[in-house]
Amino acid sequence: MAFDSLFQPVTIGTLKVRNRIVKSPNTTGTCNSDGTVTQRTIDHYRTLGEGGAGLVMVEYTYVDDDAAKSIHGQPGASNQNHVAGLGWLADEIRAGGARVGLQLVHSGRQRFLGTAPMKSASDSSWDVAEMPFGIRPTPMTIEEIGGVVRSFGEAAARAHAARFDLVEIHAGHGYLITNFLSPHTNKRTDEYGGGAENRRRILLEIVDSVRARVPRDFPLSVRLSVTDYEPDGITIEETVELCRLLEEHGVDVVHASGGHHALQHYEASSWFMPRQLHRWGWEKIKPAVSIPVIASGSLVSPEVADEIIASGSADLVSVGRAMLADPRWPEKARTGRHLEIVPCIRCNDGCLVRGLEAKRSVGCTVNPTVVEEGRFPIGTAPAAKRVAVAGGGPAGLRAAAILHDRGHRVVLFEPRELGGDLNHAVGSTFKIDIAELRRHLVHEVERRGIEIRRAAADAAALADGFDEVVLATGAPQRPFPGQISDTALVIGPNDVTAHAEALAGRSVAVVGGGFQGVETAMRVAELEGTRVTVLERGDSLIRGDEVHYDAEELPELLVQAGAEVRLGHEATAIEDKGVRVRSDGAESLVEADAVVVALGREPSRSTLQAELDAAGVPARTIGSADRPGRVFDAIHAAFWTARLI
Repeated sequence: MAFDSLFQPVTIGTLKVRNRIVKSPNTTGTCNSDGTVTQRTIDHYRTLGEGGAGLVMVEYTYVDDDAAKSIHGQPGASNQNHVAGLGWLADEIRAGGARVGLQLVHSGRQRFLGTAPMKSASDSSWDVAEMPFGIRPTPMTIEEIGGVVRSFGEAAARAHAARFDLVEIHAGHGYLITNFLSPHTNKRTDEYGGGAENRRRILLEIVDSVRARVPRDFPLSVRLSVTDYEPDGITIEETVELCRLLEEHGVDVVHASGGHHALQHYEASSWFMPRQLHRWGWEKIKPAVSIPVIASGSLVSPEVADEIIASGSADLVSVGRAMLADPRWPEKARTGRHLEIVPCIRCNDGCLVRGLEAKRSVGCTVNPTVVEEGRFPIGTAPAAKRVAVAGGGPAGLRAAAILHDRGHRVVLFEPRELGGDLNHAVGSTFKIDIAELRRHLVHEVERRGIEIRRAAADAAALADGFDEVVLATGAPQRPFPGQISDTALVIGPNDVTAHAEALAGRSVAVVGGGFQGVETAMRVAELEGTRVTVLERGDSLIRGDEVHYDAEELPELLVQAGAEVRLGHEATAIEDKGVRVRSDGAESLVEADAVVVALGREPSRSTLQAELDAAGVPARTIGSADRPGRVFDAIHAAFWTARLI
């Protein structure tokens, strides 16, 4: 596919940019504790600069040494000691052909360091930031507001001295400036609170402070939330008027995103949220200003991004997590290799849950080497071997591709359709990210010409002339513990797509209210005319070690999809006319035309590893065959295992 619109040049102020792709300023957590950059910071951004984006925005950088810093490993521009490292960083990015910008921020009430002070527009608190350490935001004094205004201007001057091509003020996503802009968090009664004119005052003063300290031809961007999505929050009408004023005050480009941390599913939207979900907002801004507008928010595929530019919806597109997943996203799109792009699945598992929220550097489910660029290359193996991979799910597919790239002769055993558990996403309207990962992984095996044997692997086949074996056979479904009628229509969670016609228009009971049960029920609810009932023996849905974004949002979305949820209902038997359940000591029948058993996975009972060990064939078990897990575990296990064979 050609994405011609994405690769047209564009001008921001006086700055000429080679294409319309902006690498969004994702936090990496790779800097030193004093805000200076590290070699990891440099290596990561150098890779992004070489990846083909027109403009690379460096992650949010704190502007003062008082309360501006938000998170561990954050870069700083608060004093002269930061300039040398920032200059090094800017030069390394620019060497790859990209323009480079620096985003400036004050944390406001979103300070996650566990230390005071936490300063905001008012004392309006967010429990997630407050609870771990008991620190509440302190309303800023007029003098402190003036100090922050000066700090932004001085930090912008340092960015200019470090030879950045552009500077951006972060006025969105729940940080300090948003705390002033939104009536949800701004409870002040002075000249910085109340009506929209007062609430936007600090941002306009910051813009003026920056403009007073840098040359007029040094481009200035403002990133803002079209709304924070709070019922009593920022309205789109206020945002549009704000953008008009920003242009009058010398802003050269508006970077339009949405949401804030307290409603994270709008800010870093998960797989179950729509793509380009803030489009309605930036399309109201664009006709109101004459400066360019950057579109932001789940623009994970080049098809989506190109259409935005081609249609005139926005002037540039901001690509964030998708370039953590694949830093060469732009170059692959430009050269017609879009199926080679490693797709972001918007799981928020690697980048947030196991990354920044765990006080680590950023990670990625589908890219094990993010912020470790260059340290773990896929080099040629010392000796070419004949390697068998048993299993065509995500772990097996990824392992087979890496083993091939290391020079091994690979045979992949899989009796069913390639993709394993990812196949359930095919045809779903809300699991398109997972479906794209499946398409990518299968494509990478097929384009390498890896031999595929459509047969289940047994010990005899795997010992037949193979030097090593990778076992990626997955984990079995947890079986239904009660009796099942021979004539009942009972299927597993991965069979919903194959049985779509049989399920359409019928009543379907889903046994199990864990993550698998809930996402399966949502998949069934997509089918025309289905009536879905979820049966869960516990007192809540999605318990256990699951991504908290899923646990918090999916139950509500399930109800919105029209499903009936029955908690405290233990399924004891599946009969011809439905499911026999026990609740509050009484038994009853939940009528259903079909039943989906979705109780999750259990540890593998395969004896292949032991049989191969006995036969003297080196074998390694990876992914869910080793331990049931998520996509993160499958992809990472494949990478770290295959690169050592």
